[in-house]
Amino acid sequence: MKTSSILLAAAATAQLLLTSPAIAGTDAPASSGNFAEPLGALPPPFGVSVLYTWEQQEYEVTGLRATAHGFPVPGFGPGAITKLQNEVDDAIVKLDWWALPWLNFHALAGRVSGQADADLAPALWPMLGGARQFKIDYDGDVYGGGMTLAAGYKHLFGLVTANYTWGDVNLKDGRGMSLVDPNGVETLVVTPKIGWKFDRGAVWVGGYYQFTQHTQSGSINLGPPMGTIQFQADVKDKSPWNYTVGGEYKITNNWILTAEIGLGGREQVMAGTTYRF
Repeated sequence: MKTSSILLAAAATAQLLLTSPAIAGTDAPASSGNFAEPLGALPPPFGVSVLYTWEQQEYEVTGLRATAHGFPVPGFGPGAITKLQNEVDDAIVKLDWWALPWLNFHALAGRVSGQADADLAPALWPMLGGARQFKIDYDGDVYGGGMTLAAGYKHLFGLVTANYTWGDVNLKDGRGMSLVDPNGVETLVVTPKIGWKFDRGAVWVGGYYQFTQHTQSGSINLGPPMGTIQFQADVKDKSPWNYTVGGEYKITNNWILTAEIGLGGREQVMAGTTYRF
């Protein structure tokens, strides 16, 4: 029972939300928005961006189930994991197009890697030989797209971006444990922002809303007499909203540097460059 408990707890850490970092800061650059440009001085409508993002956030375990030979394994439920935290790095390439002065479309693709850490309930420590935390590494690809609605008056501007992403994740199996790669992890992110534009750039504050729910499954081969144990773990965002502060600097009419940080329940750092043509 000790071995099965350890592996089940470790398996629950495999529930990941990897697609959200890929869309942090993917709004169309404020200084590229036609809505805020003087008449006759519209910027190039197309953009290619390279973005790096680091993100750390907690998740809530809403369900943890395990069966052996068709019967439930006792002692495991959502309370068995007291904290589930994910840290991720990703590199993204994004294409965007100002179709109208107030409407921008974009598509993105990138590579992500990270680590999920799970803290176990104190009641489990004695039966797990003092183990308090487990880690699982992962990597994968992420794809997505979205749109931005923009408005502005003189130096003041506002942006609302909605993104949908799809992630193909590769989980690193542990000894005796086989994890089902959660191909097709879906995430919706909405980021409203308000800011002030200068001749060579802009600054802004805003919010970041993320919604993802996912069920991770797998199996554990313990050998006789337990045999193979099947498990499922349900996880969702613990803090859907956080705050963002960012800015950008326009080196030339074609090259733009961007940086943004996220504060609150989700911590983020994003930096990148955009070429417009």
